[in-house]
Amino acid sequence: MKQRWFWGTFFLVSAIVLVTSQLGVFSYHVGIWTLFLTIALIAIIVTSLRNLIMSSLVFAIALLAIIYAKPLGITALVPWTILGAALLLSIGLSILVHPRWKIHGGAHRNWHGHFDHERTSTQTIDEPNVNLDLSMSNSIRYIHSTDFNGANLHVSMGGAKIYFDDVQLRHAEATITVDISLSGVELYLPKTWQVQLNVDNSLGDITINGTPTTAGPVIYLQGRVSLGQLSITYI
Repeated sequence: MKQRWFWGTFFLVSAIVLVTSQLGVFSYHVGIWTLFLTIALIAIIVTSLRNLIMSSLVFAIALLAIIYAKPLGITALVPWTILGAALLLSIGLSILVHPRWKIHGGAHRNWHGHFDHERTSTQTIDEPNVNLDLSMSNSIRYIHSTDFNGANLHVSMGGAKIYFDDVQLRHAEATITVDISLSGVELYLPKTWQVQLNVDNSLGDITINGTPTTAGPVIYLQGRVSLGQLSITYI
């Protein structure tokens, strides 16, 4: 309820700012598309702060700094300097601060546990071909398949934890395609999976935790990470 009131008020205020800015009320005039982008970036900043998604937060602030470099008096900092600093800050903060995931009823993962649904949604998926499209939310997904063939994961402006530890493959190999933008995504994979990583990294961060066994099925992990974070953990 609080979240609904907040976002409702946010977009009402945004509408007022949009109209008044075009009437010349503010001394600094911005174009309508710049204003729309500003509103979107502020929304990302607020969501990232609520959920402690550091990469989204830092890069949204960096883009605002680039857009408003002139009134802020930082035109000497060329865009690549700001983006480079944002990348380093994102990596450092992502190591120190992890996304907020609230789990009630015990410290261990439970297939039917109770989660804070205002912050995080959870779902078990039992399909051979997994297609996820998550936006502006925190989500936990458990892939439970005895005939897994592959997955397409699209996550934007949010956070996701996806568990593949209860999966049996249809063949000796499978493909997981990710499309991550302004988000933090954590993939939990079986130690027997031999991951072939081929992901385009555009001002993002990719980390690998743990070590796989020396033999097992081959998983082709491909796609892109843009202003986000991808974490791969073997369990």
